[in-house]
Amino acid sequence: MVFPDSRRLDEPPRKVVVVQTAFIGDVVFTSPLVHAIKETYPESSVSLLVRPASAEVAQCIPGVDEVLTLDKRGEESGPLGTWRVAQRIRRRKYDLLVSPHRSARTATLAWLTGIPLRVGYKNGLGRMVYHVAVLPNAEEFCSLTQDLELLNKIGIESAGTRLRLKGPEGKWPYIEEFFSRHALTLKSRLVALCIGAFWPTKRWPHVYFASLAESLKERGYEPVLFGGPNERAIATKIDEVLKAPLISCVGNTLAESAALLQKCEISVGGDSGLTHMSRALGVPTVLIYGPTDPRMHTFSEKTKVLTAKVKCRPCSRHGQRKCPERHHDCMRLVSPENVLDALKDITTLQTPVPRDKPEGPSDQADAASLDH
Repeated sequence: MVFPDSRRLDEPPRKVVVVQTAFIGDVVFTSPLVHAIKETYPESSVSLLVRPASAEVAQCIPGVDEVLTLDKRGEESGPLGTWRVAQRIRRRKYDLLVSPHRSARTATLAWLTGIPLRVGYKNGLGRMVYHVAVLPNAEEFCSLTQDLELLNKIGIESAGTRLRLKGPEGKWPYIEEFFSRHALTLKSRLVALCIGAFWPTKRWPHVYFASLAESLKERGYEPVLFGGPNERAIATKIDEVLKAPLISCVGNTLAESAALLQKCEISVGGDSGLTHMSRALGVPTVLIYGPTDPRMHTFSEKTKVLTAKVKCRPCSRHGQRKCPERHHDCMRLVSPENVLDALKDITTLQTPVPRDKPEGPSDQADAASLDH
């Protein structure tokens, strides 16, 4: 059975569930959908189904009333796990399910929930599962624009593609402790360096981060390394280049990272979840795109996108383990100097004031002669 690609809601939905069980960045990208639903139906309760690793980010999306999880890589993997989660959702009696996630597993889950109105993409199982099934538009690069079209088909108008996150609640004691431990004050000018990414080809070289950190410190800023637990080795390499450790919150929880990102004046990183969290929190951000395509997104005036002019990019939708051409020029050819120039476009970053020359013996003699 093939369902239609549009249908008007007869009455406001009481309970809505949005399904996005991909990566952290993808969860951030659901924020415009949640905002549009809440703008149209402010009395509706909106739940967001995500992987456990993304739950703390989902809780930071304004308008999300409840976060549900699907541990598809752990206890709820396989068909039986999908069925158990679907039954849990079925018991909550949602009126509307919206899925920007395009996988067969998600389509199966949506069908098993029995929710009376299901909206998703018309690809694979989707054409048989969703009551409103929208064919992906090959001519529209922006994923957010396509996802918002899902809502448009049921009469929920887009309120724009701006990403939205709010700081997590109850993290002020952590911030105070972090600032105290690293001898920071409220006047410290923090810069978030988002050093990692799930896919290695989306990572900017660690020596470039080290060089950028040095330049930022010369300008009076305090670089802070951000990353997941698996990126501690990258932080160690940066410290080895500088021969001194930088302030780091690598390995922190996502809620802790979000709380600290809010305290940063600027942020720099590749196409990663933490970098997208930065810009969703309103932090001026320089985003370096290598294998992936920035046309998949929209950006505010607070975000500066950098790409290298190489013929082979973009080569992937999500990134890859290794560069197919074995040179990784898409990231290597974006220099620390390029990033500094970009930061000047979106911040008050200035050229550092020349340091005073240290006094040598001749300087001291000259000074003594002036005293007499």
